[in-house]
Amino acid sequence: MSTMRIFGLSAFVALGLALSGCASTGPFVWASTLPPEAPTVNVTTIQSTDIVNVRVFREDTFSTREHVRPDGKISVPVVGEVMARGRRPDEVAKEIETRLKNMLKEPNVTIVLEQPVQIPVSVTGEVRQSGTFNMEPGTNVLHAIASAGGLNDYADGDKIFLVRKSLPQRVRFKFSDLRSGVTTNVTLQPGDLIVVE
Repeated sequence: MSTMRIFGLSAFVALGLALSGCASTGPFVWASTLPPEAPTVNVTTIQSTDIVNVRVFREDTFSTREHVRPDGKISVPVVGEVMARGRRPDEVAKEIETRLKNMLKEPNVTIVLEQPVQIPVSVTGEVRQSGTFNMEPGTNVLHAIASAGGLNDYADGDKIFLVRKSLPQRVRFKFSDLRSGVTTNVTLQPGDLIVVE
């Protein structure tokens, strides 16, 4: 093997070691130091991925089943287009009722979400199946790892990191603490990344 090829291989190995070192030594805070998450009221808002059933009491002509379009709107018979994305079902129902008052006496509208929005969460590193998973709202770190098939045989259970764009540092977890409930099991947000080393 030539000196140039040996040097090239050595440089490649050194680069790989340097990159893996950077991934392991970046700043982080332990999850156990985070304040408890404040309880939240589960307020569901309509998203572009949702399918909604608009039901007008005793008026099948005005009732419809609609997929929320990318522009956030739905089309309701006779009423026309209604902005739905980002609003609660009851808010949209009230608007439809208001717009129906010229045609119906005391319209009663109910909106039911058939397909609630899911949040994309990525899991990578020493898990059995890395990837991006669509999770139900309220999902935590442990659930996301389970969706990725759990830790593989090479995982260090003390090095589980949450990366979130809005946080200045990574949040570090111990797998044993997540399972036992000792550590705050952070509720995940859309776009979160979990890295298992």
